[in-house]
Amino acid sequence: MTNQMQTQNNQVQQNKKQNSMVTQVAERITEMRQQGQINLPENYSAVNALQAAFFTLTATDFANKTPLIEKVTPDSVAFALQDMAIQGLSVAKKQGYFINYNGKLQFQRSYHGTQAVLRRLTNVKDMWANVIWKGEEFEVEYNERGQLAFKGHKADWQAATGKKEDIIGAYCIIERTDGTQYLTVMTMAEIQTAWSTSKNQSVQNKYPQEMAKRTVINRASKTFLNTSDDSDVLVDTINRTTENEYDNERDYVVEAQAIQQEIDANANQGDVIGFDEQPQQPIDVQHEEIPEGQQGLFDAPTTSNEDDPF
Repeated sequence: MTNQMQTQNNQVQQNKKQNSMVTQVAERITEMRQQGQINLPENYSAVNALQAAFFTLTATDFANKTPLIEKVTPDSVAFALQDMAIQGLSVAKKQGYFINYNGKLQFQRSYHGTQAVLRRLTNVKDMWANVIWKGEEFEVEYNERGQLAFKGHKADWQAATGKKEDIIGAYCIIERTDGTQYLTVMTMAEIQTAWSTSKNQSVQNKYPQEMAKRTVINRASKTFLNTSDDSDVLVDTINRTTENEYDNERDYVVEAQAIQQEIDANANQGDVIGFDEQPQQPIDVQHEEIPEGQQGLFDAPTTSNEDDPF
């Protein structure tokens, strides 16, 4: 068989594999949607998002000659693709990326993906987060209900140096549909404790401002996930996806709040997907940055670069 014929045959087999995997996951997503288990955004095409994701998994470049999909198990690919689709996210929009941990594919949300999925919760109207820099004035108070409430933040644009050592904290405000606002504040010491168990430490060190906001958003959202009227399937998927970012998230979660990572030990065994193999707990790997130009694809370990992962 000539090289050209071999290449054509490989392409045909790859197309068949893609069509089979995308069809399988898309059919499952459609079934869950019809049964009322999930409620995807009106403008979200699961098929298009799955096809774009599969394309990134099969892509190669100068640094990675072997596509990521060939380094992981097929069942883990199906789980990761479904985790992305259930949350209504797309790697093409840089709302998440895929990571290989010891032969198992996992989906992780980006900063933008985390914002998008939280705004999808039925009891959340809006949310925002800010970093508190050295020299800025930040005030909170307890309201008549004994809850910590935002009083004021006098920002200084010159204080925003972008350096981790100049960040003294971050806060997130989540507004419910009834207009009630909930404040979560973290000191930089708390944020760094959270980062100490993360698999993305190099990214956090390089982009401390955005990652600090993302960390406080994660913590703030726990209450809303646990009290949400959204389906258990969506909440469990949000939990599991965020948990993928941490080696042992329970080492730093306090009672107040933390997003999805502190899901109990059996959460990853939930009967959500309907494939043969259940997703595995993440394992420790080398901390690496997100590669440039791979549209959300992340194979650990890899080389670092200047691409903004958010």
